[in-house]
Amino acid sequence: MPLVLRLNPAEKIIINGVVIENTGSLAMLAIRNRGNILRQKDILQLDEASTPALRVYYTLQCLYLFPDEAKAYSEALHQFMNDFEQAAPKSKPIIDALRARVEKGELYPGLKDAKRLIKFEWDLLGKTTEKARMLLQGTEPGKGKQRAMADSDFGDNG
Repeated sequence: MPLVLRLNPAEKIIINGVVIENTGSLAMLAIRNRGNILRQKDILQLDEASTPALRVYYTLQCLYLFPDEAKAYSEALHQFMNDFEQAAPKSKPIIDALRARVEKGELYPGLKDAKRLIKFEWDLLGKTTEKARMLLQGTEPGKGKQRAMADSDFGDNG
């Protein structure tokens, strides 16, 4: 059964490291084999990775999208997770879940755990960046209704 993606005009996705942009009207794509895919609403740019949790997410995203650079991204990811956990010991359950995902090679589901870390950071600091809000709400600016993500959106098993 193929994965069917609906792309709005000007929406972008990344498939196996290749950026694809819909330059026309609404487009439907059928992905018929396995690939590393991220929709625009879940993509974080390097310059947007401005907080510790966003750096974890960005590095995991790169590890997922660019497996040829796995060694460098994996080392950076583990360092960022260790630093986060040291600075905020109460984040340990989230970091442990993320580490387990990475060790199992479950990088896409790991992005969900990384979003939990972003929410943890937001709750801890009482503020966040606009891009972090969009990642948690699953939208891009001006693209549909925004809804704050609740703990229940993450599920017990991630």
